[in-house]
Amino acid sequence: MSNASHIVAYENVPEPYLTFCPERDDCINIHPLKGLVQYGPYNQKLIGNAFSNIRVASIGPIGSQKIIANLINQLKTKQVPQERKSYLIDFPGFEQVFKKNISINENINIEITEEEERTFLNSSKPYQNLAKLLAQLIRKIATNKYDFEILFIYLPIKWEQAFECKEDNEFDLHDYIKALCVGYGIPTQIIREDKALQYPCQCSVMWHLGIAVYSKITGVPWKLANMPTDTAYIGMSYAIRNQNEKSRFVTCCSQVFDAEGSGLEFVAYDTDNYKLGLNDNPYLSKDEIRRVMSRCLSIYQERNAGKPPKNIVIHKSTEFKEEEIDGCYDALRVCKDIELVQIQQNVSWKGIKIEGRQKVAGYPCNRGTILRLDNDLLVWTQGDIILSNDGRHFYKEGRGVPAPILLKRYAGHGSLYESAYSILGLSKMNWNSDSLYDRLPVTLEFAKKLARTIKRMPNLEAKPYQYRFFM
Repeated sequence: MSNASHIVAYENVPEPYLTFCPERDDCINIHPLKGLVQYGPYNQKLIGNAFSNIRVASIGPIGSQKIIANLINQLKTKQVPQERKSYLIDFPGFEQVFKKNISINENINIEITEEEERTFLNSSKPYQNLAKLLAQLIRKIATNKYDFEILFIYLPIKWEQAFECKEDNEFDLHDYIKALCVGYGIPTQIIREDKALQYPCQCSVMWHLGIAVYSKITGVPWKLANMPTDTAYIGMSYAIRNQNEKSRFVTCCSQVFDAEGSGLEFVAYDTDNYKLGLNDNPYLSKDEIRRVMSRCLSIYQERNAGKPPKNIVIHKSTEFKEEEIDGCYDALRVCKDIELVQIQQNVSWKGIKIEGRQKVAGYPCNRGTILRLDNDLLVWTQGDIILSNDGRHFYKEGRGVPAPILLKRYAGHGSLYESAYSILGLSKMNWNSDSLYDRLPVTLEFAKKLARTIKRMPNLEAKPYQYRFFM
């Protein structure tokens, strides 16, 4: 008798296409940057002349207005890739790609004096004093918010000691700024000297910056093509914050995403009615999760003439407790199918591609490889992909053996193959990046970022928020 164990054969899910035009089915590409150059952004006609010129306000140290003006001029010109040449393509210039002009509003600019700079840098808590100073300046510039579309904040390397403090509730200046500006309804772009101006491949910087700026002024660069209709996706993430010496629990539902992967609004919900599960992971009571899901459902309906989705998929990084499952079913009973999926990042599985006569291939297993384990599914969202007609391989991570994510389904009757396809598609919907994909779907990736930022918000209102203010 053989003792050899075996598992079911793996499958390959095809790379999802992106669409760049709401009116035509043939404006598609798997490559986001090539699609933008070939067709332009998805909603260029829908927003019309609303933002024919994107005006930029600025905050930074002495001389920062000139630095930002130079950066914007660079954004308008052609850039040639110096890295990832099998993926990255020439950046033609912002107006050529996004069909919008961008310029700095020289009248809406605040520069921090050298004396103010010395004061916070030489203080015992530089991060705290810089945060207070920026709060004052943002409050001041917000009085002119209708004279600009986006605020650029320049952070030089010499301020680096004030960017974060792990000992003080894991303070992060980036998250603090985003949390502050959302209250004023101001989209922001933080420009770090080390990560933007000094990055060796300015082509990558301009692609990243261009996509982010366009998205933050209500632009939609691309959507997912050929996705199941009448489906909504929700990502959930929890965060605990301390306030007034009492633990307050924040649950953050990422934006509700429609069937094409386009983010709607998201719900941030405060409650002290929670429990701690394995590894102190929090989860909500039946009543609380019902309230959260009901609000998420209403957001979708408001965007779809009151019509609910036939299918709804909820992603979470922790297990779904029985109370949470019951609460979801109570809130979403108008939906035909409810799929509750836990997505685990840390799994011990690896995948190695074998060619010919048991020979290890010179490149990783394919992105989109799936392997079923009883009721669970391994999905390789990282891996080898063919991007051009000449058959050249592209592996975004560059080296190493790609690890899959594990899908554990707690509810739902749909095909696991379709679940994997939708997750591959949602991993391409990060509009704050120039990459082909992320390891996690945008539902979870955004939910984690939102939870982290919301911890910094002094006042959390019971209303939907637009994610573009948190990007």
